[in-house]
Amino acid sequence: MSIRSLLACQFVSFLTLLAGGMRLSVGWAKKFCIFFAFSGRLLCLNLLLFLPLFFLQVSLFAQNNTDAKRGDTLTLINADFETGDMTGWKHWRTKFCSISTDAYSGKHALRVGPERAFGVQETKVKPNSLYRISAFVKTESGAEEIQLKISDYGGAAKSVSSALTEYSKVIIDFQTAFTADNLLISFIHPTGNGSGYADQVELTYLGEAPKPQIQEFIKIPQRTIKEDNGFSQLPDEKMDWFLNDKFGMFIHWGVYAAMPEGSEWVRHQEAWGQEYYQRRARDSNTGFTAAKFDAGEWAALAKKAGMKYMALTTRHHDGFALFNSKHPFSWSSTKDLGRDLIKEYTNAVRASGLRVGMYYSPMSWRYPGYYDVTGKDCKPNVWGYKTAAWHKADARDMKEEVYEQVTTLLKDYGKIDYMFWDGGWLSQTVNRPLELAFWDPGKYQNPNNAWPVSEKYITREDGTNKALGIMGLVRKYQPDLVVNERFSWVGDVHGEEGGSATSGDIRFEQYGEKCLSLQKGGWGYRPNGKVFSFDEVAVFLSNCVVRNINLLLNVAPDREGVIPQNQQDVLLQIGNWLSKVGNGVYATRGGPWQPLFGEYGFTFRDNKIYCHIYEGYREFKSGAFTTQSLGAKKVSKVVNLYDGKVLQWRKNKDKTITISRVDYSLNPATTILEITLLEPVYK
Repeated sequence: MSIRSLLACQFVSFLTLLAGGMRLSVGWAKKFCIFFAFSGRLLCLNLLLFLPLFFLQVSLFAQNNTDAKRGDTLTLINADFETGDMTGWKHWRTKFCSISTDAYSGKHALRVGPERAFGVQETKVKPNSLYRISAFVKTESGAEEIQLKISDYGGAAKSVSSALTEYSKVIIDFQTAFTADNLLISFIHPTGNGSGYADQVELTYLGEAPKPQIQEFIKIPQRTIKEDNGFSQLPDEKMDWFLNDKFGMFIHWGVYAAMPEGSEWVRHQEAWGQEYYQRRARDSNTGFTAAKFDAGEWAALAKKAGMKYMALTTRHHDGFALFNSKHPFSWSSTKDLGRDLIKEYTNAVRASGLRVGMYYSPMSWRYPGYYDVTGKDCKPNVWGYKTAAWHKADARDMKEEVYEQVTTLLKDYGKIDYMFWDGGWLSQTVNRPLELAFWDPGKYQNPNNAWPVSEKYITREDGTNKALGIMGLVRKYQPDLVVNERFSWVGDVHGEEGGSATSGDIRFEQYGEKCLSLQKGGWGYRPNGKVFSFDEVAVFLSNCVVRNINLLLNVAPDREGVIPQNQQDVLLQIGNWLSKVGNGVYATRGGPWQPLFGEYGFTFRDNKIYCHIYEGYREFKSGAFTTQSLGAKKVSKVVNLYDGKVLQWRKNKDKTITISRVDYSLNPATTILEITLLEPVYK
């Protein structure tokens, strides 16, 4: 292709996009470019025009969206998919999407699926504004669904779904936070052999958001304890420690720590076979040695960081167990290194006074049957496995190994306080009926299960002689164990994750925990991995506790068992901060007012209210802070927790108080003020 033709094509692309943003017709744009492409005299002019226009193209969409006026339909890249490719939807979260000719209007639409799939675009929006987003969606079968979801705008994620086989319009109205200028738009096909379709996405600016109204004390609802598959969630008295502790250390550590190409998903990312992966892991010079692993040092660091519990990966998706698994097909540290690393860990954590937590993944890439549990319907996978009848027996072997390993962990390692399940889905897709049928995750195993567990790996209930399922094993051996919901049971704790501050209202319906990797990019060790700063982590933790959820912060030790120094440094800074402001964090609950994302939130305990104030607070520069309505409650004292300084305050006519002379410079990311009342916050 000649330079002249190349420039013409690039210029066509620009003017086509410009047509969407400035209401030019695509046909006019093409005619204009033909003139440039075939006129040699104007080649130089083409060069001069294209470069500045190229940079204009890059910034055009963000500018249009932030300069919007009430009623404007804002510019999204390729919102009608008429480019015929995935332009604008190549976000890193997009997977298993393609362009289809089955459109609502025009020639093209987005196809999402089959199986679990995402089509995602990130765009700029105005802070403190009202918006409406809409799209036309449909499904292939009507037995599945397609979701439109929005997130990262400072409010709780919202979604709307449809299972109709004819295109129908779905709409979400939302308000961006005073400090938020991003929006993540996602089309999601949760599961199923079919696909969902989306077309004609529109984002409309509805105007500036109203000023926040003054809040009264919220009424805290009584928790509803749910029952699922034969067991109820733990009662409040057994959950109190979890809600009080607030902050835990998550540790992703396994043979993947020896693979500089990636982190804990490296085998999947590189599509490595088991033999190659295992050989790499066992290399005495570059493999996983755990030579400098000292669980006591890990526990000491967690305590210095202000953490109250820990959770170590006993086995990740690659199937390597850090404990003494007795299943004949298992791959473990006792076989490779002659060490039970989980025994060392549990002993050290328990001796330190911290609570013992574990992570366990039932899924395993070591078994082709994981992707084809019936032997009749192999799901997409990076290794190219195809449907084969023997996969059903292979999946049964995988299940038996899980039952042996879960039983071993629950029986042989003393009291465990917390279990983070991860990966109860099959074929890396969500299909709850199949998960229930396959794993028997509830109280009992189904005696007619198509994947029966051998008697050798069965534990039977006293009295009934029934074979116990996964939760049956949990309640038999660890009756007070707090578990999450990622093994096809409702869970005592709901998990959230992601590298952004938690948003939305206080979580009352379900006790929760956000997990976050301190290392940016991956949960397992990456050489020279960058980390979140102390200020960022302080905001993460504060945004969790004001919403009544914990923060489980992950560290990533190297192949020898050493936590990188840059991770340790941030943890020690957090510990120093918590040593001063911990009263506003530990043993508190979210409230008595709802938080406002990026500006402030609140915790309380007994007769004290703690105000968590962030740099985005709209009156930040004033050196003051105004609360919500205290009603008839009387204040005796206000203190800045960081330096213990008593602050001046005044009562306002609207029953709020304004606190003055707040030194936000002590820790601008998160300032915590303590208000002492003359009576309890709630009687």
